[in-house]
Amino acid sequence: MSILTFGPNRNCAIVNLLDLRLPIYLRAQKPLMIAAWLIAAILLLRFAVDFMVAGPILAVPFWGLVALSLVLMGVNAFSSPRARERVKDNASDRRMRAVLLLFIPLGFLASSLDCTGLSLQGCSPFCTLIKLVWIPLLAIACLVWYVTADRRGPAVLSIMSFVPLFPHCICYNLANAWWIDRIGASPECYIWGFVVSTLAVSSLAAGQRYLPTLFVGALIITGSLGFFVAHHYFSFPW
Repeated sequence: MSILTFGPNRNCAIVNLLDLRLPIYLRAQKPLMIAAWLIAAILLLRFAVDFMVAGPILAVPFWGLVALSLVLMGVNAFSSPRARERVKDNASDRRMRAVLLLFIPLGFLASSLDCTGLSLQGCSPFCTLIKLVWIPLLAIACLVWYVTADRRGPAVLSIMSFVPLFPHCICYNLANAWWIDRIGASPECYIWGFVVSTLAVSSLAAGQRYLPTLFVGALIITGSLGFFVAHHYFSFPW
């Protein structure tokens, strides 16, 4: 029995991975998105549990954003892509795709501002590398995908988005303390940027749910920028 590339099982990550007729970047795309969803769930839930000490006024909306993000990430990761001929290609659609791609470097930049503020130097050499080199490279990769529509784009951006999650942050605060106490460094620093990137890539790869993804991405970036101002200029919440 042959495996259907574009049939009822085309959304199965295992089927896609084993179908040798597909290029490796298409076979890897779905497993990468599912892995991103699982890793994000672990890091966000750990963050949310630790954030409860900030009190219900901050913890409740934080948990709400975590839940909303994980639900949408899961829906995007496990959904079937729309047939190419059904995907709209009008000015409004192109603008939404452009904004989603713009959100990817912006999400990571907002996470970087939360950690180190306007300083060009991060809390560790790896943090500095992400801020000064990797985020600009992500922005270039997003631009290339938008201009070329290369089908390798989702896999490339997904892989690039995993890199900032390498445990490197040594800022000892309630977000990082649990990890630093156990492994010496935290992977939480760029988790919200990772979430924005995964949401955008999975939505663009599926060719649907642009508006919900834009809404959640905007919430995350706005919240991160708000934390940047409150934390670095008013020492709130720590």
